[in-house]
Amino acid sequence: MKERRWQDHIIFVVGLWLIVSPWSLGALGSDSLPLGGAAWSFFLCGLAVAALGGLAYASRYVWEDRLDILFGVWLVASPWILRFADHTLLTWNAILSGLLLTVLAGWVLWGKHLTDL
Repeated sequence: MKERRWQDHIIFVVGLWLIVSPWSLGALGSDSLPLGGAAWSFFLCGLAVAALGGLAYASRYVWEDRLDILFGVWLVASPWILRFADHTLLTWNAILSGLLLTVLAGWVLWGKHLTDL
């Protein structure tokens, strides 16, 4: 089994944060379900990122990190694509979470590239 990467642990935690962030940031409807594109984007990306983070614990490959970069880029761009950039808290959540995912997954891929040389 491979050595565990500390970045995978943080990516998993970011995924958990994205799952609960619609509730934490008040992006809910009257039925306590996520309301709007931003909330659903956070929730669904969080489910995928947490699942990928969990898979990364057992995997010897880095394909999960490539997907994490795609999710990170989506999160950074989502305030303008889904038109919630006027909601400052949701926008900063998307940008910071997306940048963190992109940087951490990129770090793993860069480290893998250096060890393969």
